[in-house]
This record gives sequence, structure tokens and C-alpha cells, in this order.
Amino acid sequence: MYRAFLYILVLSILAFVIWGSFFEIQLKITLSLIVLTSLPFIRKKLYKDEALFRKGKAALYASVFLTACGLLMIMGSMLLDKGMDFAAFGFIFFLFVIFLFGSVVYGIPVSSFSDLVTAQTTRYRLPLAFLIHLGFGLLSYLFLGPLMYFAVIVAVVFFVFDEVLRKKTFPQIKMGV
Repeated sequence: MYRAFLYILVLSILAFVIWGSFFEIQLKITLSLIVLTSLPFIRKKLYKDEALFRKGKAALYASVFLTACGLLMIMGSMLLDKGMDFAAFGFIFFLFVIFLFGSVVYGIPVSSFSDLVTAQTTRYRLPLAFLIHLGFGLLSYLFLGPLMYFAVIVAVVFFVFDEVLRKKTFPQIKMGV
């Protein structure tokens, strides 16, 4: 009983903060859906410990990879211009934090939802999972606007790392004749 009261209290406070804020309606709906994934009966279906750990690693790897790509582009432009811009390195750290935050807060619930939807699918699981990741990346247009392109890139890279880690964790069982 105490646990149920605690969940109701925390969710009420979060709902008040989200719906009482000055955010746009699209962001309020998205944040509310993310908060709802913390409900116990939803969390049990979406988040399995080993899958959650794998998705956390995929989020970290995707963020590091995209940050490294940005760092290489900045270093290339510095070499071509023959000048050092130290403010760009601060921007790279900011990009890493944003990529990691988006991957953890938005990417992990979407990827868990994708796993739940494609659990019974065998033949077309990979394309269907890709379309779900891509679709939710495109859906971020509602609250990111033109920055949605970054979300789509992060969603695709997150998907690739998650699938590579899935194959590494659960190797395919070959059927012998």
C-alpha cells in the first residue's frame, strides 16, 4: 500500500510539473508518455534488466560515436583554416550531453517499445524495428522542429548499435540438419 501511495504521489508531482509548465502541448504529451513508462505494470513489460543494460550501452556508444564524428569535422575545419577554435571543443561536450540525454530519455523507451512490438515477429523484425525507431525520430519534429534531423540521425545510430549489441548478446542458433 505504501508503494502504491508513493507512486501516486510522485506521478502526481510529475504531472503537475509537466502540465503546469509553459511547454508546448506536443512536449507535454511526449514527457507524459515517457513518465508513464515508469508505472510498475508498464515497466515490467517494457524494461528487462539485460535489455535495459544493453540499451544503455547502445545509448552511450551512439553518443560517443556521434560526438567523435562532430569532433573530426571540427578538427578538419581547423586544419583547413589553420586556426584553433577552443570554443568548438566546448560545443562538442555540449553535443555529447545532448545526444546522451536524448538517447536515454527518448531512445531507450522507444527502443523498449520496439522490442515489445517486434517480440513475436521473426521474419521482418529488423525492418519493422528500424521503421519504429525512424518513425519516433521523425515524430520528434513535434517538439524539436528543424532539429529533428539530429534526432533522426541519433535514432538510426542508436538502432544500429542496439542491433549489433543484440547480435553479440544473443547469437543466432544455427539449426543443424
